[in-house]
Amino acid sequence: MTSDPVTMLTRETDVLVIGGGPAGAAMGYWMAEHGHDVTVVERKHFPREKTCGDGLTPRAVKQLDDMGLGERLKQFHRYEGLRATAHGKELELQWPTHPVYPRHGYVVRRRELDSMVALNAEKAGAVLL
Repeated sequence: MTSDPVTMLTRETDVLVIGGGPAGAAMGYWMAEHGHDVTVVERKHFPREKTCGDGLTPRAVKQLDDMGLGERLKQFHRYEGLRATAHGKELELQWPTHPVYPRHGYVVRRRELDSMVALNAEKAGAVLL
């Protein structure tokens, strides 16, 4: 993402999205896909490291697949449930069967997820600043 303050002050756009993380970049993608002139503004420079669990739930996997990123996700570690360990005990749960969502998630480092979704938004026509 560029950070030219003059461009940010003078660009005209139909849709302005503040924040270029996964949610903002996804919004930019969908708005551009539907024909809008969209600008996504992010104050941080990518790639960036951000503390987060890195786990994508089945719902997130479905959203990314809908954006055409399903094949790219296959390079990452796939998991099919949740496991918690505390006080010497372990609990393991499978993702429930759902008519829309897959029964798996992926582990994707946040810096890679940010880049993947932002580049996808740019390919759809969004301008990222």
